[in-house]
This record gives sequence, structure tokens and C-alpha cells, in this order.
Amino acid sequence: MRTSSAPRIHFPALCDRVARARAFGVASWSNHMTRRFVPFAAAAAAVLLLAGGCSDDVVCPEGVQDGVVPHISAHVMQGSDGRAEWTHAEVVCSADPLPSILIAFVNGRELSGVGTSGDLALVRFFDQDVIVWQPGSVCSLEVTSDYGYATAAAAVPEAPLVSAPAALTIGDTLRLHWPAATGADYYRVMGTFTDSPVSADRGDRETLAFLTTTRDTAAAFTTDSIASPGEFVGVVEAVAGPFPQGGTEGNISGDGWGFFTLRYSDAGSAFTVALSDPRAPRGD
Repeated sequence: MRTSSAPRIHFPALCDRVARARAFGVASWSNHMTRRFVPFAAAAAAVLLLAGGCSDDVVCPEGVQDGVVPHISAHVMQGSDGRAEWTHAEVVCSADPLPSILIAFVNGRELSGVGTSGDLALVRFFDQDVIVWQPGSVCSLEVTSDYGYATAAAAVPEAPLVSAPAALTIGDTLRLHWPAATGADYYRVMGTFTDSPVSADRGDRETLAFLTTTRDTAAAFTTDSIASPGEFVGVVEAVAGPFPQGGTEGNISGDGWGFFTLRYSDAGSAFTVALSDPRAPRGD
């Protein structure tokens, strides 16, 4: 693993490409989760390999300044809402130039779906109606491109069991807490808010209310800015892998560098909280 002695370096044009590819990966993940089941269970793996330059929030590996390491963001999500099960895996590769070859496997399963993000990245993915990984099992990633071969492996953590209030009023603080999950290095907390329709010709509107990571076993979110009643729906995922912060070293080996993380949750990790408006008139 090429991590410890390399300096921080800056290549603005290529870092901008990497940042846009990162944003594409986050948007793709959020859009996919919105289309799937909520509440849901999820396991995810993410890899970050930076090509040609790094920003202040990472430690660059040796060889990055030579332009020989691609940026790869990969995740695996598994879901179950008690009615259906599914697995989504995706690898997004950004490099300058983009590779002509990109082959990815997760636990021996090839990601054979093909996609692109304009001139930003190449995408490989698969979707299956099964759950593949269970807590304690080892999840492995293999990525082959024109730039070389990179691998990583980690064990799936246990799912957190989340406690949340059943209902709040606008202005209250939404407080979530959970016991420490075995194998988790930190937690990813995501919630959407759907407001109640104000008229028959306008349906519900769902928005991403919060998305954050924490090492704590609690999280809190204010509701002061919400203007109408509705409902929060979300999940807390246990994450095994390097915490995303300044100076964190990657855990990838081979011809690449970056972060490999596993996320997992189950039905007990999901929460639903009704939000009412104390100013609304009450019927007799």
C-alpha cells in the first residue's frame, strides 16, 4: 500500500474532475435509494482512488504525481424492507484519460452493466434481487483497468438498532441513538422528508433532509426550517473502513489507492418520524 510518506499535492483541473465524479457517485447513490424501498437495509462498499492529484482532505500516495493512479468510487448496497430483497453494486472510474478497459468484480461477481457520466467517468454496475453479504462475512473488490489492478477486502459490520421518537412537532429536535454495532468504525445517517400535500392537485414532495457520518452512537437534527407537517424516513448504516476526514490514509493495495468501506443495516436500523405543525387548527 502506497500511503504514508507521500506529500499533499494539487492539480486543480484534475481535482475538479475528481470532485465532479465524486458528486456524480453521491447523486447516483441517493437517486438509487430513493427509487428503492424505504425503510431499507443496506450494505455498501466504497473505494476512492485519486488520479493525478489530491485535495487537502486526503494523504496522497506515492506515484499520484506521475498520473498513473485512477480515481475509482465503488459501492455495494443491499436492502430489505421485510417484503423484498435486493443488491446494487456500482463502480465509477474517473481518470485523465479515461481507461479503455474497466473490469470490476465484487466477491467474484462481475459488474457487467455499463454506463457513463459524460466525459467524467466510466461506470460498471449490477442489480440482483438477492442479499449477498451478511455481517461478519468478508467482502472483496477487484478492479482492473489500463492503469493496473487494485484490490481491497473488509468484513461486513453488524447492523445498528436505532431508537427514534414516533412523532415530533415543528421546532423540535429529531434525536436518534443506537448501541455500538460490532465491527463498525463509524456510522452513516440518512433521512428524507416528505411533506403532506396542501391541496388535492399537489402530491407529496420528498427531499433529502440530512446525510452525515459520525463516530458517535447518536445524531440530532433540527426541524426549525421545515414549513409544513410531514414525515421523516431514514436509516443509520454501520460502516467498516477508514473514516472520511483530513489526513486519513487509504486501505487499497495494488495499482491504485483509496478507501474501501462496507456499510450495512437492516429493518431495525430504519426510522420513521411523523412531524406535525403545532400552529395548525384542530377539528372539534
